[in-house]
Amino acid sequence: MLADKVDTWRSHVDAIDLAGWRYDEDSNGGSLETDESRAERRARSEVLKDLDEGGLTVIAAGRVRAINNLLTGDLFAADPFAMLDNIGQSGALLPEEPPWRLTRAERKLWKDLQPLLAGSGFDFSTAGIALGLICAAIVDWLACKEWMEANKGRVFAIAKDTGRPYEVSASYNRPKIASQIRLMLKKNGMTVSACARNKLLSKGRVLSEELVELLNFINDRPD
Repeated sequence: MLADKVDTWRSHVDAIDLAGWRYDEDSNGGSLETDESRAERRARSEVLKDLDEGGLTVIAAGRVRAINNLLTGDLFAADPFAMLDNIGQSGALLPEEPPWRLTRAERKLWKDLQPLLAGSGFDFSTAGIALGLICAAIVDWLACKEWMEANKGRVFAIAKDTGRPYEVSASYNRPKIASQIRLMLKKNGMTVSACARNKLLSKGRVLSEELVELLNFINDRPD
């Protein structure tokens, strides 16, 4: 199901890349977003919904690894979490490229991200799709920025038939796209708060409130 969503999404990305733009100019001189661009963003949102459930974000994968380590350890030890302190990360830290052809703009962002990811010390090996999604969302956000820069920062246009101002598509879309980017950064340990949480996850210290409560119950009643 996820693969089908990705295929649908990338078909829109390819169409936008072939056209070379997301925004036309409307009759009032404002930005008019193409249908393909809107469809791409909706389809991207559908892919995002499935990543956590599939354990394909950094935070979700970290939680799965920590739970698996707990299940193979001694839950009845004096401190069930202590055994995780000495567990190191294994395998590749950087992700393989996502399972699609990156556009030129996406590839530039992908390359720019790699040294930042390498410096974090986290395991991003399962997050290729999620990070590819971040690159695509940033390209979308930059398209808004570039249109506005090319049009001298225009935020409002005047409707010729009514004389009333309305917000142009590029300006209207920027905060929506930024919100999606922030969500994806959070899910992949790439905000300050999410980074701190991921460090705790890597030690098995924060899994969920329910599991911590259960482990504390076991610790209080070892018999």
